[in-house]
Amino acid sequence: MHEITAETDGSLVRWAAAHIMRGTLRLLALAVLLLVPFHTVELKGTTGLVVKTTSGPVVGATERGVLVFRGIRFASPPVGPLRFRPPVSPTSWTEVQPALDFAPACSQLVDIDPTENNNSVMAEDCLAVNIWTPQADAKKRPVMVWIHGGGFIGGSARNTWYDGATLAGRGDIVVLTLQYRLGAWGFLELSEIGGQEYAESGNLGLLDQIAALKWVKQNVAAFGGDPNNVTIFGQSAGAGSAGMLMIVPAASGLFQKAILESGTPKEVNDKERAIEVSQMFMKIAGVNSIGGLRGLSVAQMRDAQKKLFDTRFGYSAFRPVIDGTVITELPMQAIAAGHAVFVPLLMGTNLDEIRLWSALYDLPIDQKPLPVLEKQLADVVGTRAHEAIETYRATNANYGDAVIHLIGDLLMRMPMIRVAETVGRRQPTYMYVFTYRSTSNYKKFDSAHGMETPFVFGTADDLDAIVFTGRNPAKNVLMEQMQQSWIDFARTGDPGHSRLPWPKYDEITRATMQLGISCAVVSDPNSKERTVWDGLAFDGVTPSSAKIWQLVYSNAAP
Repeated sequence: MHEITAETDGSLVRWAAAHIMRGTLRLLALAVLLLVPFHTVELKGTTGLVVKTTSGPVVGATERGVLVFRGIRFASPPVGPLRFRPPVSPTSWTEVQPALDFAPACSQLVDIDPTENNNSVMAEDCLAVNIWTPQADAKKRPVMVWIHGGGFIGGSARNTWYDGATLAGRGDIVVLTLQYRLGAWGFLELSEIGGQEYAESGNLGLLDQIAALKWVKQNVAAFGGDPNNVTIFGQSAGAGSAGMLMIVPAASGLFQKAILESGTPKEVNDKERAIEVSQMFMKIAGVNSIGGLRGLSVAQMRDAQKKLFDTRFGYSAFRPVIDGTVITELPMQAIAAGHAVFVPLLMGTNLDEIRLWSALYDLPIDQKPLPVLEKQLADVVGTRAHEAIETYRATNANYGDAVIHLIGDLLMRMPMIRVAETVGRRQPTYMYVFTYRSTSNYKKFDSAHGMETPFVFGTADDLDAIVFTGRNPAKNVLMEQMQQSWIDFARTGDPGHSRLPWPKYDEITRATMQLGISCAVVSDPNSKERTVWDGLAFDGVTPSSAKIWQLVYSNAAP
């Protein structure tokens, strides 16, 4: 079989011409003349192109000037005996399969959340990728692979915010989105009852991500991408996942750059807690064996998970596990100690991260009484609590903003800075703070957690996003600038471009790009707030991530 590339087109054109004269291989000749690889075929009577993957041929569609392939399975459906097992390669096929529709979202509980949509269609057969590419040719474009957020219990690549058409078309790049198992399906630690065979069960969601990246490595060239220039990018739990993949040996070599948006790899369970979660889940579900778990319907699993979230474990019940197999040490500590594959990083947080939770759940976070804040914070950081509160009150316009920014720094900004400090000594690292504030009249979102995401994908003006971002014509320039920076970073490892030069982050200048209606580089922004936390690792343990989350969800003193 011949694969045709731009470098070999001369000799192969002559070879194909001889066959055309004999009346054979007309389709191959057409592919040669168009410089299209032999693994792509344009079918008459369709609007798409057939691309041969390692599992079989798929046909996509042309939308908004790019080729789109949706719902391509990178693993077999994890059902029956494959439930709670690592991902397995899909069964091969020979007939052309349509890749026109998204796969169902991975099974989850659906909550009211304007940052998540289109995930009520769900099933366990969900392990799929979606691809947007300008052409399925041999050009070797930069590849960007999106890992969605959702706290490891929700979210999906079906979300309309994550449409990759604009990003792929603007940057002449290949954009992929992937799905991974969530909640009890993806992070149920079963090694205690299942033995070594289930040693990886607490991290199946991460293994799904790795399987998807392996699929990208093997197949993206057929879709016009460069398997050796892959950037993983994600938001919230997706960013945390990207950080964890830096310390998981099985992911080594599968990506060359990473973008972390409002998330670091600090949200993990130790094995003891993970086992307690599993025990509680099984008790609620009324089963006492893996066979019993496998016999549960999706509805029964969802019901048990919902009841579990009402226990002391809450929404943080399911997350990656330090199981000694997939993850052997705290990811943040591993990075700090140099036990990671360091790659160039683009990373940052949003100015008002915690506004998402105050708006989403109607939590009176910014009305937290000062005495309660003092006691809660002292339980987290000890004697420096009073000094920290007074620092934030002095640098914010009002008490409510001071509380929002203090908690946001504890959960998001300071852990991000700690990662940047470590990685910046080894690889080019770029920091941002997203300052655009929503004009939505629905709720007070300001520059909430997730606000930057539709700007990155160029979907901020879509109807599904406007309820969150608001209507503001001035945001279009920011959207274009951010897309270009993300594209340039994926292509070269440097997000700076002619309209937006961007210096590297280091511990001397701490250069940070402010991304807002106007963009500018600022040295060490909010330095007084940053230095009040000197000496704290922000690794999920010091200070305790679980205790910080109590500042979000509770206005009761400890």
